[in-house]
Amino acid sequence: LNYALIIANSMRFSIMESVDANEIAFLSMDNIWRANQLFFMVGPIQGFSVFTGTKNFLSYLLYGQDIGGWAGGDLTQVSIAIVKYWTSMIILASIACWVYLFCSHPTDVEYQSRRPGCIIFTFIAMDVLHPCIYLWTVGNKFTSEEAAKMTMLQKVSCSRWWKAKLAAIILNETTTNVFRYVAPAYNFMLPILVFYNAAFGVSGGFTLVAVGAGH
Repeated sequence: LNYALIIANSMRFSIMESVDANEIAFLSMDNIWRANQLFFMVGPIQGFSVFTGTKNFLSYLLYGQDIGGWAGGDLTQVSIAIVKYWTSMIILASIACWVYLFCSHPTDVEYQSRRPGCIIFTFIAMDVLHPCIYLWTVGNKFTSEEAAKMTMLQKVSCSRWWKAKLAAIILNETTTNVFRYVAPAYNFMLPILVFYNAAFGVSGGFTLVAVGAGH
């Protein structure tokens, strides 16, 4: 069931993209990776859409306000901001989970039950790391000539320098290929890891239900 859902969800994403781009659909690790990214990124946007639609409907129903147009600013920038901060929260929360796991001095039983959740949460953070870094660094213009004129203190206090470094480390072909194959790995590993620790079964079951319905 786990592998069937992986293939079905990834093929659905591939077919959707092939229709838009007029290309042949095929299953690959890249499709699995991007299908996972799509699921974890669109959740808050869908929530925002439901909240905004409900608020506008109530404004029309109770006050008779015109809701024929969008008056909340550039919708594209709003969506980008939601995804940017949402993915950042996922990454920071995954780090916080590991810090709490080791700093809370758990018993052996607590450690064995909490560790699977931390591992799966880490894989989810790896899924969204690439788009998160891209959204934070897109449009950043920082040349090597500018860097050569700055002292080290000026560099570490300059946000554009940090963005350029993050983009160089994460948004390169080698790192991208690593995440493309490693991040979706938990989809294939979960059925096997259940035999190692039963707690993976709970996380795996939740992932199957949530991701299967989401895609």
